[in-house]
Amino acid sequence: MTPSFRKNEIQVLFEQYYVSLVEFSWRILKCDEAARDIVQDAFVKLLERSGQLQDNGNAQKSYLYTTVKNASLNYLRREKVANSYMEFSNYKDYEDQSLLDALIYAELVGDLHKAVDSLPKVCQDVCRLSYIDEKSNMEIAENFNVSVNTVKTHKQRALKLLRERLSPVYKTAKVIFPFFF
Repeated sequence: MTPSFRKNEIQVLFEQYYVSLVEFSWRILKCDEAARDIVQDAFVKLLERSGQLQDNGNAQKSYLYTTVKNASLNYLRREKVANSYMEFSNYKDYEDQSLLDALIYAELVGDLHKAVDSLPKVCQDVCRLSYIDEKSNMEIAENFNVSVNTVKTHKQRALKLLRERLSPVYKTAKVIFPFFF
């Protein structure tokens, strides 16, 4: 396998798992910058070890999550040592359940992003502007030079498609996280 092919494969994995891995790390660290750095480092390690790993997507995904988890926990440990000179440290050991919850939440966020990416382009744009960028219907309508009713129609269509695509994920999440629903 040529190195350039391997880099392309890593790029595909990066696009597929980056959001979920950052969310997973953030759930442990509560620090955006550190989470992004840790995930980027995990992909560099994957690239360096690419010849040693199986070409199995599950093995690579498992390697990435394990690397991010360990690096995040090591980051917290280093922070604890740095903060040991202070009177009070906010560090606490993560229980397995906390890590599992963070992993599940990160996967749900990743599935949501994938579902939004699979929407028709106009629905994607309206969905992102409305729900992520928190733009009003009027602002979105002005941005696309369409009527507010057209924006509402695109939002309704996007939500309908998302419900259909996320139905299995939603049902699972509802069972796991009943307090959110």
